[in-house]
Amino acid sequence: MIYSLTGKVHKLDENTITVETNGVSFEVVCSYFTVSSLVEGSVQTVYTYLQVKEDAFCLFGFKDKKEKLLFKDLIEVSGVGPKMAITILSGLSVESLVSAVIASDVKTLSSIKGLGKKTAERLVLELNNKFGGENGLESLINNSDSLVGNVVSGKLKKEIEEASDVLVSTGLQKNRAIEIAKQNYKEGMTSEQLVVACFKNLK
Repeated sequence: MIYSLTGKVHKLDENTITVETNGVSFEVVCSYFTVSSLVEGSVQTVYTYLQVKEDAFCLFGFKDKKEKLLFKDLIEVSGVGPKMAITILSGLSVESLVSAVIASDVKTLSSIKGLGKKTAERLVLELNNKFGGENGLESLINNSDSLVGNVVSGKLKKEIEEASDVLVSTGLQKNRAIEIAKQNYKEGMTSEQLVVACFKNLK
């Protein structure tokens, strides 16, 4: 099993990168969030998962251990293969995805391009117990080098949720609105202050 690759990153495409290490170039399938976090020509470490098939080997890459951990949980869901898991991870950040599953938010999950309602419902059904509840969430955090701190008792902070709802009313996709709200949130902000900060930075 190839646990990780460290090398120079070349050829960043929408869902693939090439990593050159010791004179060998590896093509790696990645989520949108992993690709966008990398800089072409830089030396990076990418955590990997190797899929072995009868006719091919395929490497999937992740920017950190928590994304890889979530990927491995996703492919255990019936009907979700590695490529579908990458599609899901490209539609929502790790934090937003975990929050949506815990909150049984099928609507947000279904907003991911290529993910149907039935598959979204299976994600909730099969992963909710794994993520939900204090023990499940603590287990995920402990095994993922600390999941982003905007999840509180399995849900997004109230201010982030309310601000994202306002952004959605302007026409933004729900997952994009959540990301913008998280980026602008500072501890102690009210929902109103967060909305103002979001609109200010959007401009």
